Amino acid sequence: MEQDRGKEAGAEQAFAGSEPESNEWVAEGVRQYMALLESADPLAIAVQMALWQANHAQFLANTRAIDALNLPVSITGTRLAVMRILYCAPDRQLPLNLIAKSAGISPTMVTNLVDSLARAGLVRRIGSSSDRRVSLAKLTPEGEETFRKVLPVMSERMTAACAAFSDDEKRQLLSLLQRLF
Repeated sequence: MEQDRGKEAGAEQAFAGSEPESNEWVAEGVRQYMALLESADPLAIAVQMALWQANHAQFLANTRAIDALNLPVSITGTRLAVMRILYCAPDRQLPLNLIAKSAGISPTMVTNLVDSLARAGLVRRIGSSSDRRVSLAKLTPEGEETFRKVLPVMSERMTAACAAFSDDEKRQLLSLLQRLF
């Protein structure tokens, strides 16, 4: 009983000083975890759920902003990451395994992403001239043009997402988030 009151107090502390209506989903998730697990840490759960919620909200906002460009194919999430990596690579090309490593995604996922981008005409798969076992992805001229259209939109979205933070707060948030990985 006393432990339950401690958990409830912990859940309330997780939201002290925040706007209750904007955190209802997170608060409900904290309550659910705490009801299911004796060892639940309400603040840790709140942080993780708030991160998920913030990521989801930004993904939706980014998708809407990019969709407003009326591109022939959707360029969001990991597709955008692959295109950015290729755009910044020497000769706008890289082996698939280096794309996977750079993006932090599986080689299978990179293969699927590159294949879908190739079907859209944004990337071309080519063999390595030095090692026949290596497959490279190369941005096509259409892929370069598409990325150049998306780049300022994403920069504006990232800036807008952090507009309420001072530079010091951005540095602090970045430092804290980097400790999670």
